[in-house]
Amino acid sequence: MRILLNTLLIFSCLCHGFLLGQNSLRETVVVTAYSSPVAFENLARGVTVINREQIRRLPVQSVADLLRYVASIDVRSRSPFGVQTDFSARGAGFGQTLVLINGLRINDSQSGHHNGDLPVALSDVERVEILHGTGSSVYGADAFGATINVVTRRDGESQVRISAGEYGYIEGEARTVFELGGLNQSVSWFGNRSSGFMFDRDFHTVGLTLQTEFSPDSHLYFSHLRKEFGANGFYGPSPSKEWTNTTLASFQHAILSSGKRRMETRVYYRTHGDHFLWDIRRPGFFENEHRTHAAGVSLKSAHLLAKRRTLTWGGEVGGDWIGSNNLGHHSYGKWAIYAELQQQLGHRVSLVPGLRFDRYSNFGSAFSPSVSASWWVHSRLKLRSSAGHAFRTPTFTELYYTDPNHRASAELQPERARELEVGADWIIGPSWLVQASLFSRWDQNAIDWVRESADQKWETTNIRALQTRGLEVGLQKAIGGGLGIVQAQYTNLNSETDSLDVLSKYVLDFARHSFSAFGTLQLPGNIHLGQGAHYKVRADGRNYWVLNQKWMRDFGRFSVFLEVSNLLDTEYEEIRGVVLPGRWIRGGLELRNLAFH
Repeated sequence: MRILLNTLLIFSCLCHGFLLGQNSLRETVVVTAYSSPVAFENLARGVTVINREQIRRLPVQSVADLLRYVASIDVRSRSPFGVQTDFSARGAGFGQTLVLINGLRINDSQSGHHNGDLPVALSDVERVEILHGTGSSVYGADAFGATINVVTRRDGESQVRISAGEYGYIEGEARTVFELGGLNQSVSWFGNRSSGFMFDRDFHTVGLTLQTEFSPDSHLYFSHLRKEFGANGFYGPSPSKEWTNTTLASFQHAILSSGKRRMETRVYYRTHGDHFLWDIRRPGFFENEHRTHAAGVSLKSAHLLAKRRTLTWGGEVGGDWIGSNNLGHHSYGKWAIYAELQQQLGHRVSLVPGLRFDRYSNFGSAFSPSVSASWWVHSRLKLRSSAGHAFRTPTFTELYYTDPNHRASAELQPERARELEVGADWIIGPSWLVQASLFSRWDQNAIDWVRESADQKWETTNIRALQTRGLEVGLQKAIGGGLGIVQAQYTNLNSETDSLDVLSKYVLDFARHSFSAFGTLQLPGNIHLGQGAHYKVRADGRNYWVLNQKWMRDFGRFSVFLEVSNLLDTEYEEIRGVVLPGRWIRGGLELRNLAFH
């Protein structure tokens, strides 16, 4: 407790994050929350946004590291630097959090464990947006606890970043922007490697991103990520090894773009490969190879019906399929249609109803209605409320997987949930923002791995009912002149079920208390201090807190930095049985605004 109080004292001396003030708040645009961009003054949902400048100054090496500073997101890693990470939110499981890149679905149909395989360099990220709560009325399946949207950069800055540290760690990123054949191009390369902080915990990743802008309304995106990592104890008592790769390609084009109407289409393809060796001492023993594919086309139209009324509608059609030596060969088709109305009632009230219908060839249909509303009761106080529905179809692993420790069931039914949320945003003076939300979610047919005793295999089943209640509180503080930032959040959760008389692997494994905070401070001599902390008390009583720090010195376009993760060398496990590293020191340099000819 004393250490935690000291941490809070450190952050109280730092400054804040979004440079808020009432005017700047009202100019902030959030994309994730609704089907069309929404200004803060009309936003009726709980949303967190972390922008590029904050990312650059904070002690983070991956999007997973960044999300640890959002208290309602439970980041649970098996390997550092985002190599293998699960994202959970508001007590929902790792498969019940929807992950997007530029609004494009990343969630993998083989396993939710691959939803954190983000083929994007941290230096390519413009901002990360988190919509708290259900979001199926906009994006379809999996949006129970949150929707995480990683928005990539489209500016003209080229840069290079390299770093090295303990345990043979080497990391590099390079981004170049140029014109070729009259088209704006950007190319990014990124990768890292380490010999590992313990046996069979080494890793090696490499990725590439290509973007072509044919016009402001026509954009091609391609990215690829390849990983190799030691998986000691990840899924059972064995020194395992895993190789994964992800490729994402999309083409987005505006068919119509005018002052009152915009219609755009997108064609996308994603494929993910997973090669898993249960025991490196026994090649071929439960050695699995999986390859999933997802492809589709979507259409979205936004129409300004009146000065304060916008109708967005659209649809998509596509499918997922898998080839696997363990899971077999399976596929399904799907299509969906949706509509959402953004209505401002005067200058103080906003109302947003929405409805989506999804149809799967093997899981039937799902209706996902939602409604949210906000009311500025005072120029500095906004009340908001929302209600929505979410659903999730079983993954191929939950349906068909077997190994020495697990046995799946092909009889699973889709999960469904309803959520109700009320909240408030209070602007205290020109530079403070306090946000609070209360929510309750009711899950039906929740999917979990269960067993009656420790000497039996884990088996998948549908749990009849689960209720989760929670409180989220956040504080943001801005100091004039952009000298520094600070943001702190706290989340309290409680999940209950009266129908579970067996051991549960995932459903009841959540963090009851979560505290997170981050901040940056500009010191004399053009030195920047970035600091972040997160503290967890899990449902089984385990608790831990981790402090990270980054020092950076700017020399014009050239910067050097020193970064320390787990500064106080805390011993902890985010996933039971998988030890995470202690103190890890790294240093490096960064070159920005480079000119390539």
